[in-house]
Amino acid sequence: MNATVADDRALLIELLMQRGVLTPEGLREVRVRGGEVTERALIAAGVVADVDVARAYADYLGVPLHDPGPEVPAPDPELARLLTEKLCRDQMIAPVATRGDQLDLAFITPREMLVIDEVQLLTGLRVRPLIAPLSVVEQLIEDLFRSTRSAAAFSPDAESFEQADLDGDLAEEEDRAGTLVLDEAPPPGRDGRVIRMVNQILEHSIRSGASDIHFEPFEDACKIRMRVDGSLQEYQVLNRQVFITIVSRLKILGRMDIAEKRVPQDGAIALKSGDRRIDLRVNTMPTVYGEKMVIRLLDKTAIPLDLKGLGLSPRQAADITEAIRQPHGLILVTGPTGSGKSTTLYTCLNLLNEPTTNICTAEDPVEYKFKGLNQVQMKPLINLTFATALRAFLRQDPDIIMVGEVRDPETAQICMRAALTGHLVLSTLHTNDALSSISRLQDMELEPFMLASTLRLLQAQRLVRRLCPSCKAPYECDPETARRYGLEPGQPLYRPVGCDQCRGAGYFGRIGVFEVIRVTPGLADLIQARTALPELRSYVRSQGVDLLVHDAVEKARRGMTSLEAALSVAMAGDE
Repeated sequence: MNATVADDRALLIELLMQRGVLTPEGLREVRVRGGEVTERALIAAGVVADVDVARAYADYLGVPLHDPGPEVPAPDPELARLLTEKLCRDQMIAPVATRGDQLDLAFITPREMLVIDEVQLLTGLRVRPLIAPLSVVEQLIEDLFRSTRSAAAFSPDAESFEQADLDGDLAEEEDRAGTLVLDEAPPPGRDGRVIRMVNQILEHSIRSGASDIHFEPFEDACKIRMRVDGSLQEYQVLNRQVFITIVSRLKILGRMDIAEKRVPQDGAIALKSGDRRIDLRVNTMPTVYGEKMVIRLLDKTAIPLDLKGLGLSPRQAADITEAIRQPHGLILVTGPTGSGKSTTLYTCLNLLNEPTTNICTAEDPVEYKFKGLNQVQMKPLINLTFATALRAFLRQDPDIIMVGEVRDPETAQICMRAALTGHLVLSTLHTNDALSSISRLQDMELEPFMLASTLRLLQAQRLVRRLCPSCKAPYECDPETARRYGLEPGQPLYRPVGCDQCRGAGYFGRIGVFEVIRVTPGLADLIQARTALPELRSYVRSQGVDLLVHDAVEKARRGMTSLEAALSVAMAGDE
């Protein structure tokens, strides 16, 4: 038997007998049952009460006793942001309250107090230890993380967009990626503390629905920030030594060179949490104060199985479905980086992925791997570019081709040629709205008559923050705002408030805003005639098509987002 464990049990027995709450007969009863003499065994046998154990330890250690009695008060939900549920349950500790830079932390026995230094590093707060009965600590943990678990279950369409359309490289084979299983208990000692800190950061990011984790060194401190619902939020401030050990641990998991800090590096980690697998893309960049790391989280299960799951209106979903069922033509999805273009393309490919269809994709990077798709990762160093991949695809008897992005005239020309020769081509373009893609393609030396004959559908999209359904507050739209944005005077709109469910932000997740334009014969004639962009916008509006700003305002009118958030995605020219 470990000497330290034996000493702890001897101390426990001595303390309880000195106080007269444990008798030799009770001790023999526990031993006869074959159980070891531990706090839990004594309490379970009914030999002593958990409060007696707590009082004995509190008096012996000279620390305060935390015993609120049968009615344990509900803890502050903000405490759930300090420590993870797994750490609290593994160590049987519970945060009780914060007072300035001090954290009151409840323990059951002196053994758990070895984690005090680790908690101080993780939280940046000075720990004030308390001893509490076992039932109190268990109830605190349950109450504290019950609301957190419900908050983590955000809507599928919000999660879909959070995890897609990000730059990086996960195209290496899966055996090249390090694997991290969050459910495994870390080893004891210093290494175990570093592993536990890394696991806590990743668990918190998943629970918060973060799309990115930023590890940033600065002159006076090192910070960890997370991008949640499109906004960066500060998570922790660490000292430099702890920061370096965390980054080193992540570089090892990502199969990166921990000794090389002068040049950028890319890595990949396969994260497993229960039955869920999340791919992490890791990138490092040298800065003047040290090595910065950004991790991006990708969850393939977050991609919707149908177009309505993206947040498209029935008409928009019907227009896209009709376009992707065409035997040939060019479909373009436009928008800035991080607007969910890849999610939309993958959703379309899911609908088209059938045993009778040959689908080839050229991607940089291959964000998710799907059965039934021939996915090719671009490698410019060996001249495997979008253009060279497209040329090869045309000799592979494809039915559908997906190109990650039209970046140059050569790629644009080959896409157009493939669309003209009987293939359906899907791709993305970085433009502010759908119709601007026509001007961009003309700048890439594509003739208007070719565009008019091959374009089938143009789509633009953005992401807006979704109002928290638990706390959004209604108000009446004033007449001037209503007139400007086509609303009814007195129209009920909603504004963010903030609650425990959304962690005080007022918003919870994101939702897509779309502009879907079918290229009808009338629009094709205008494209061939080199019609200016304002006239093209006027024409599609006359056909009843909602542009980005109108779809955004409609979602605000339906209470899905605030008017301020909706207008943040719209260009002034659209109003």
